[in-house]
Amino acid sequence: MTYIIGFCIGAILGLTGAGGSVVALPLLVGLLALPVQTAAGMSLGAVAMAAAIGLMARLRSGEIVWLPGLYFALIAIAALPLGSYLNHRLPETLLLGLFSLLVITVAVRLWRQATDQPEATAVVRAGGGSAEVKPPICRFTHGKPGPRCFLQLGLAAILAGVLSGVFGVGGGFVIVPVLIFLTGISVHQAVATSILVISLVAGSGFVLFVVSGGSTDLNLLLPIAVGGIVGMLVGTGLARYLAGPTLQKLFAVVMVLLAIGVLIQTLVKG
Repeated sequence: MTYIIGFCIGAILGLTGAGGSVVALPLLVGLLALPVQTAAGMSLGAVAMAAAIGLMARLRSGEIVWLPGLYFALIAIAALPLGSYLNHRLPETLLLGLFSLLVITVAVRLWRQATDQPEATAVVRAGGGSAEVKPPICRFTHGKPGPRCFLQLGLAAILAGVLSGVFGVGGGFVIVPVLIFLTGISVHQAVATSILVISLVAGSGFVLFVVSGGSTDLNLLLPIAVGGIVGMLVGTGLARYLAGPTLQKLFAVVMVLLAIGVLIQTLVKG
């Protein structure tokens, strides 16, 4: 069962650049009966390992946009302790409900963009052109980003870091749409860059979890991580054969399904 859970985490992460940890939480809590805090820490560890393998697999693709990815990751990591603090202070039901609404809102916007403006998901590479309907705030692929760009990316990174600390997620559901909307890069580039960010943020979150005295069972973590690595490689391979709009719609559907699952879990607990 742990291998299957890990495979699901890695496959979704490899395909969409997000969703791995959010899938892990309900599976680890519901199927393995782990406490929420333990499940959050374990999912971060498994996702970090799977994302690191996925990152190595994408290094040769040239799809990773390094500057926004590293900038986003550093700020998100700095915000992790705040999320961890809120995790112990705010009602879990309120947090999960707001989290689900946020995910659904972003997913609807992504679906609409892929349907109404499919050209906005076209691949954008250095030196190449793109048929953009609305100019992005940031231009990391062909242009010099300004202060407004870094400010908005920084605010989004703080949100991702706080959510990572609160829910034990990698933050990909925030990273991918933010990169698409603010920078104008393609969904394939956003997914690849998101995996870079997740490997750093989830890894840092797992270290924080262990240092703060979190319970880590290697007999559970290692099978989940192995399954996650296999799933990551499979998902990364499949993503190469999906067009930008198709992949973006798939990401939106995954986000909605995850949000519905979290809402149901919240209502049952409530």
